Amino acid sequence: MSAPILYYWAPCATCSVVVNYANDHGIELDKRDVELEAPYMELLALGGDANLIPYLYANEQLIQGNDAVIAYLEANYL
Repeated sequence: MSAPILYYWAPCATCSVVVNYANDHGIELDKRDVELEAPYMELLALGGDANLIPYLYANEQLIQGNDAVIAYLEANYL
């Protein structure tokens, strides 16, 4: 199974909650910083809004927000 994709912005304090959670629990994420044009365009193509990061893309679904992302990671990776 490939790592879920996390669309985030590196300096974002909200995004760091998900990054730290994944790191603390040994969950590998494919982190894509939306400050770069290619990840930004990918997120838009998936229907996301870079102003509402973080987003997790896994199992062909886009999950938005810390609580929803962490709940998904808990249910599927712990």
